[in-house]
Amino acid sequence: MSQDVTIRSSSTEDLQDMVILMDQLGYPTTYAEMQERYAHIAADANFNTLVAQVRGRVVGLIGMQTSYLYETNGQHCRIMALIVHDQFRGTGIGRQLILAAEQWAASQGIDSLSLNSGNRPDREAAHEFYRQMGFTAGSTGFSKKPQALQHA
Repeated sequence: MSQDVTIRSSSTEDLQDMVILMDQLGYPTTYAEMQERYAHIAADANFNTLVAQVRGRVVGLIGMQTSYLYETNGQHCRIMALIVHDQFRGTGIGRQLILAAEQWAASQGIDSLSLNSGNRPDREAAHEFYRQMGFTAGSTGFSKKPQALQHA
């Protein structure tokens, strides 16, 4: 890889780059929305966000949440978001972010790691990457907004 990549903990100074990354992940986000989300995430000890920085610019992020599971003992880490800027894909940054997440999880005594990825044709390259990183496909996720929580 030709550029020097630094993997570090995120900060509020990364928000503008995070907005760009969330847009590229398929979740159009305003700065104000990202600021609000990040305030909650950064204040919650069960979350950890690492970023990849190249030449002073954040070009990737991995967001994780730790929890316990009903079906197994031990602590679990779910990768909630993983994105590399489209201009930097294929350079090894995604691999570096996952390896950093694995290292962090191990340092926290976490027993397992998982992630979800959409079942769309445009996600096939990502799915192959996850398989190469040692993840196995497990289940299909479902989501819904309960009627009681939907705002008119």
